[in-house]
Amino acid sequence: MRNPFKNPHHSGFISLLLALLGLGTTGCIFFPVMYGSPSAEWSVKGKVVDESGKSVPGLQVVLINHYENSANVRYDQNDWPLDTLRTGTDGSYEAARHGFPLQQLKVEVKDIDGEANGGEFHDASVIVKDFKFEDGDGAWYSGHADINVPDIIVYKKQ
Repeated sequence: MRNPFKNPHHSGFISLLLALLGLGTTGCIFFPVMYGSPSAEWSVKGKVVDESGKSVPGLQVVLINHYENSANVRYDQNDWPLDTLRTGTDGSYEAARHGFPLQQLKVEVKDIDGEANGGEFHDASVIVKDFKFEDGDGAWYSGHADINVPDIIVYKKQ
C-alpha cells in the first residue's frame, strides 16, 4: 500500500483539511470547546481586620474560584486563582471582573510585608457561597453578581 504522507502535496492537503476542521497536527492534546463559553460579571468587596477590629492595610488578598467535590463530580484541582489584590489603608479590597461564572468564591489573605503595617499576621481564608447571578439570558451569559465578603479576621503571630 502506498503511504499518502510521502507525497508533499498529500500531507499539505491533509494538514489543510485538519486545520479547516479545527484540529492541529502538532500532536498536542486538545479539548473540544464550543464556539462560546459561559460567562458572567461579578464584583467583590470586603475588608480585613485584626482581632480587635482594627483594619489591616497592605495584606495580599487572593480571589479564587472554588469547587467542591460531590458524589457525582470529582475535581483534580478545586481552586482556580482569579486575581490578586492588596488591602487599602482602610483594610478594604474591591474587584470587578468578567469571566467564567463562579460557583463559590474563596478569599485567601496573606501577610506579605512582614512587620510593616502593624506586625506579622497568620494567613486566613473564607469561602463565600451565598451569592446569586441575576439578569442572565439563561444561555451563555449568567448575569451579574455582587459578592459582599464578611470581614476577614487575621490574628497576630506571637
